Amino acid sequence: MDSSTPPLPPLGSIILAREGLTGLLLPGLSVLACLIATVIASSILLPYFNDPYKLRAYPGPFFAKFTSAWLSWIIGHNRWSETVYHLHRQHGPIVRLGPDNVSISDPSALAAIYGHSSGALKSTFYDAISSIRIRNLFNTRDRAEHSRKRRIEAHMFSPRGIRALEDTARVHFQVLVRQWDTLCAHTDKAIRGSAEGTIGTVHWKVHSGRVWFDCMPWFTFWSFDTISDLAFGHPFGMLEAAKDTAKISKSNIKGMQAISQGNSHSDEAELELEEIPAIEMLAEHLDIIVSLAFLPAWLQPIVGRLPSVRYGYDAAPKLAGLAVAAVANRFASKTKIDRADMLSELLRGRDEDGKPYGPEELSAEAELLIIAGGDTTANSSCATTYHLARNPRIRAKLQAELDAALEGIDSDVAPYDAVKDLPYLDAVINEGLRLHSTIGAGLPRVVPPGGLTVLGQHLKEGTVVSSPLYCLHRNEVVWGENAHEFYPERWLEASADAKKEMMRSFAPFSVGPRACLGRNLALQQMHIVLATIFHRYNLVLESDAPLPLRDGFVRKPKNCVVGVQRRK
Repeated sequence: MDSSTPPLPPLGSIILAREGLTGLLLPGLSVLACLIATVIASSILLPYFNDPYKLRAYPGPFFAKFTSAWLSWIIGHNRWSETVYHLHRQHGPIVRLGPDNVSISDPSALAAIYGHSSGALKSTFYDAISSIRIRNLFNTRDRAEHSRKRRIEAHMFSPRGIRALEDTARVHFQVLVRQWDTLCAHTDKAIRGSAEGTIGTVHWKVHSGRVWFDCMPWFTFWSFDTISDLAFGHPFGMLEAAKDTAKISKSNIKGMQAISQGNSHSDEAELELEEIPAIEMLAEHLDIIVSLAFLPAWLQPIVGRLPSVRYGYDAAPKLAGLAVAAVANRFASKTKIDRADMLSELLRGRDEDGKPYGPEELSAEAELLIIAGGDTTANSSCATTYHLARNPRIRAKLQAELDAALEGIDSDVAPYDAVKDLPYLDAVINEGLRLHSTIGAGLPRVVPPGGLTVLGQHLKEGTVVSSPLYCLHRNEVVWGENAHEFYPERWLEASADAKKEMMRSFAPFSVGPRACLGRNLALQQMHIVLATIFHRYNLVLESDAPLPLRDGFVRKPKNCVVGVQRRK
């Protein structure tokens, strides 16, 4: 080496320098780690020892006494309703689910917590269930705002309003029947009695004289297409494509601009769209966002960045884009829509300043229509179909009633007037809603100022309280020793007093001022779809195993394979 070249620092010097730096950093990091650990431990332990809500006496899981992360973990593993049910079986009517959270499984709790005179408001849980900045009818926690929105939207779900939409809904029943008839036709074409293939994305196979397929996607395609058409004047097109597909706005900002311009009848804005698997994305989003909703608000976005949950967490803007695109396309439609739809009612709405709904509020309410109107009806219809396909006696009894009611009616789709008052069909639907309990978990409310007394127990202001329908719908004191069985006759055989007790515990659409506005539409749709399917087809199960479910905010069937053949 040239003597004029400065010598390189010895390796040992570099190491010592780094060690020196590390020596300075380690104590600092240690102090910071200890501080963080102390803050976390304090936030968990101090509330337990202080017991500000006086819940220490109530039984429940050990970790639930210290942190709401326990409940988030249960929900994240698709065990919400079942876990709470087994806790109540073990501990009784009042169970602690978190540091400030109790679940009460008793018929009297429904009115006390959710009734008109309760005073309990929705908890911060609902802050997480929001894809759009402005709140909708479901997730708003403000009583005045909810009342304003409910007055506007109640008209579209009135019995008269629902009847006006029947002809539009009928089109989608016809498409469903046509697709199932196409599937059934494969039984005649099958060589040596077996064949298989796909229609859209749905796999089918033929054996034993039947065509076998998962019926859950079909119920979802039908339900989402129906609500899209009823709400905005055009379906997503899932039924025709036999595929989970919907168009969303690539840019929600531009979508809002398109809505604003369309609502003001100015020049149309160009809206760039893309396709997404809306049903899959919605299921993933609800699973994740609900599991995070019980965590502190500051922690939710941090956990939402984890690779295992990021897809569902980041789905919020895309689901918002689904509603934005639906509203924008309704305004941009070149074809005049000469019939009423739900958006027409929303356009008559006014905000708190007396002004028409803006683009964000229209989109927020549209998103609720799509999610609530599409998902829950499909889940309940599929679960009821599972029980009917599993029980030959009940299925045959229902089909006998349908055959008599629909005799001489020349229609592939059962008219609502012909089936709306059939006693056994009513009993089948009520039993399906009871046993499946699509919204099975308790919807959380916050105890109002002055406290709340339930079952003789006084709950302090600020306590989160709920009453789980999945438990109430399986209460053997009310429903009998066969409460876990699908037995429609219970609705017909019960005495007047027993029926009164049953109705006190039966709340598939909730109760009180926050009860589901879509009740009339859901019941109409279930009457028609179940009557149409079981009058036209014979269904059996591929397996007698329990129906697999995603047990989160909604109890969603995952795989309901049935063997279908046309009735003679």
